[in-house]
Amino acid sequence: MKQFEVKRKQIEYLSKALEVILFLAIERKLGLEGSGFFLVPLMLFAMIWNFAGEQLPDVLAKLIRVRKAKGQLKSIKNIRLFSLICQVAMGVVGTLLMLSLGTFLGENVYGCPYASLMIWILSPVIFLRGMSYLLQGYCQGEGSELPTVVTCLLRPVAIYLLGTVLGSLGGDYGQKVTGLLKQEHYTAMYVGAGWCAAITIAELVIILFLFFSFLGAKKLRAKPEQEMVKASVSFRSYVSAASKNMAFRAIVSFTELFPVCIGMIIYYHREGETAPLTYGTFFVGYFATCLLIYRLLNSVAVPFWSKIGSYFKRDELRLGRVCFQGGIHMILGLGMILAVSIAAMPAQVGALAGFTSPNLTKLVFQGSLWLVFAGLGFYFSRTLMRFGKNLLVAGISILTDILFVMVFMILWNDEKMALLSMMYALLISEAIHCFLIGAIATQMLGCRLNWFRTVLLPIGLAVAIGILQALCVKFMGEHLESIFVVIIVGGAGFIAYWCILILLRNFSEEELSVSPFGKSIKVFGDMMGIYEKLE
Repeated sequence: MKQFEVKRKQIEYLSKALEVILFLAIERKLGLEGSGFFLVPLMLFAMIWNFAGEQLPDVLAKLIRVRKAKGQLKSIKNIRLFSLICQVAMGVVGTLLMLSLGTFLGENVYGCPYASLMIWILSPVIFLRGMSYLLQGYCQGEGSELPTVVTCLLRPVAIYLLGTVLGSLGGDYGQKVTGLLKQEHYTAMYVGAGWCAAITIAELVIILFLFFSFLGAKKLRAKPEQEMVKASVSFRSYVSAASKNMAFRAIVSFTELFPVCIGMIIYYHREGETAPLTYGTFFVGYFATCLLIYRLLNSVAVPFWSKIGSYFKRDELRLGRVCFQGGIHMILGLGMILAVSIAAMPAQVGALAGFTSPNLTKLVFQGSLWLVFAGLGFYFSRTLMRFGKNLLVAGISILTDILFVMVFMILWNDEKMALLSMMYALLISEAIHCFLIGAIATQMLGCRLNWFRTVLLPIGLAVAIGILQALCVKFMGEHLESIFVVIIVGGAGFIAYWCILILLRNFSEEELSVSPFGKSIKVFGDMMGIYEKLE
């Protein structure tokens, strides 16, 4: 991957973290029970959209750039035409699928009839987002990454601004309906419907922006290009090339989403009318917080697996292995200190996220390690996919999903476990996935890890910092508001953790020299006279 592609990919994952923050902001408007209703159309949308075009921009841009480099301009025109036809078809099918099955899925699969209206309103987004992703692919194929970057930031902002207005209007109407029908759930349903309408309208704004960006990118060419090689792409060859590149990515992405979706369906079936409130509390109080940090770790992982591939492509195997170890070191270090910080102050973090239930303290304390295993699992899987091991990664992901269902159903038999059964199933399956795929990646790359430096010392130090943070929270929690406790205790622990690691020379100079974030760490180390100046 080129440097601009790495930066753009990092921003895309950061935008996913921003979407989690947007969800937490929406939760403030919906309430915990309303969030439980709102999660139903979001999950259904995510499952269908994963196969309806989520992987399109990168694949389409690559196909266009390859033809453009060869001067096959007629092929580029054909690719654009065929991609438009395919995406329109996939978008229409996906939208009709979500629209036609909305009532059935909402009432019978999720057991949540109040989500049906939101499903209907959100269903056109599958078609509209397909069009916006198609235009992103066109822009990236022209060498213009800026429209994609702007889109990543513009989408959540537009949704929030529109949703604030439409959600308020929907809430006012819902209160009137609630007063007439004496059914309190209608208020949350109409507020959620307003936010779904905001998502749909925001996608139209994005399409307009990308359309004019694409026209502008074409006009910026210095001179008209001429056909250098007479070649053409058939519709069959385009479908074959696109599906080959998209299929395994979509499967891997779906397997990452599947545990949360299937767990949600099972839980809603068992708990009935109380499910939206309790699951909304679970998702807001625990999973959304972990998911936010997981997306940040995804962004950190991108330059590592990109650089590893570049080293191995140039036959610089030793540097590639050192960089691979550096990625484990960085992601594990970041993940551990953030996980133990959450575990040390679950009540304060929960208050910021929007819940105050003491029953979630145990869940957050034990379940925060999920983000570490998930972050490392993402890093290992994308590294293997970088080397073309798509089938292997997909197979392992499917097996661990099966393991999740088995563990969940076993623990589910104990009624006292409730949401803890889902948390334990997620934690166990993700831990096994991480260790298994990590062992395969390490063996394949021929890397011999320095276990003490890379794994044991960062984990031990994070645990020690977490204990100190818990003591500080116990002392300060009664005197300061949650936000100040999180900023002071969490920030101090984070800074102390990385300062101690650097003082202990936990990162070797060779590791810093080849790691994407090594220069920043070494600058700090040089200021303290820890590292010798590298040649």
